[in-house]
Amino acid sequence: MLTYEKKPDSAIAEIVVDGKITDEEMNAVMTAMKADLEKGGRLKLLEDIRSFEGMEPAAFFKDPRFGLSMMKGVSHVALVTDATWLRAVAETFGFVSPVQIKVFERARIGEARTWLEAGV
Repeated sequence: MLTYEKKPDSAIAEIVVDGKITDEEMNAVMTAMKADLEKGGRLKLLEDIRSFEGMEPAAFFKDPRFGLSMMKGVSHVALVTDATWLRAVAETFGFVSPVQIKVFERARIGEARTWLEAGV
């Protein structure tokens, strides 16, 4: 499952991954996020990775330009996960990314939200 939610009066959007990501879910998230990015301003993302069991091949091979264009419109990413390998990937990517990335354990999701709200 992959979901995306952003309240109209907030710059913070939340993405939840719980299980396997389908192509249909990926399309819905990409469409919603593109619409939010086109409104202007920069987004702050909370990525709540509850469990990750892979992706359908069509979802995996989505347009890589979307990821690059998305990063231009995102200022902060709070990655919430207990998966050691995801933590390592995020921390490594954080060294070369213009986006501020911080990793939180799932038990600290409240801290992740607070960090995003305070982010400048």
